Amino acid sequence: MTAFISEHRRLAPGFLDRVVVTGSATAGDWWEGTSDIDLVLVIRRAPSQDELVALGELHRSTISEGPVDGVYLTEQQLAEGPDTVGAAPQVVEGALDTQARGTQLTWVTWREVESGVEGVVDAVGAITWMPSARRFPGAEEGARAFSRHNLRDYWQPLGIRARAQLFSRCDSDPVDPVTVRWIALGPARLVATIETGDVISKSASGAFAAERWPAHAEFLLRAVASRTGEDIPFTVADARQALDLLDQCVEITGVDGR
Repeated sequence: MTAFISEHRRLAPGFLDRVVVTGSATAGDWWEGTSDIDLVLVIRRAPSQDELVALGELHRSTISEGPVDGVYLTEQQLAEGPDTVGAAPQVVEGALDTQARGTQLTWVTWREVESGVEGVVDAVGAITWMPSARRFPGAEEGARAFSRHNLRDYWQPLGIRARAQLFSRCDSDPVDPVTVRWIALGPARLVATIETGDVISKSASGAFAAERWPAHAEFLLRAVASRTGEDIPFTVADARQALDLLDQCVEITGVDGR
């Protein structure tokens, strides 16, 4: 990250002020070849079009080793919270969208900033890393509310579509491990946020879900092991189990009552 930031400053002098590393890279859950690096890049001013092109290329150059993703925000936008930020430059899987809506502009990102690691860039380009001291009064409840809505509005329809796609397939047919572990771990992570207010890592969400739903424990153990780089095959039967777990996660939003 220090090398990335140095190159970033060379391409856009006077643009970047601070960087907060969030997500798996700060939660002990970053795995080479599997994980990306998530950032909140705190900027001093709006970038020029030429700078956006150059920075887009910089982010794109990281894809082969694990994309460096993130969102670009001013200090004022960070202080005001995501509800007032209509759009911002965002990078997803190494691709920069200069005016993206939604995506990382949620209270979950702000909650992750609170437990992130902040790099302070001084006048000569040196970077000092330290635990984030930022706190946002609305972040915890905002992250809970976002997680409820995301389970109902995004994950529940996705589960319905996925079941339809699997309907005529044999249980023994192979399926993509990345997709299976994404469905197995993503919704459970949201349940953990709803119940604790914290944003935990994807691997930690596997342990959380295994304790909460023991019937899925063996499957979740395999999903977490796959995330760490183990070559573990998955079948349609596993995909259906992931969707069963997704349904149980969605049910939490009804029990929760909000």
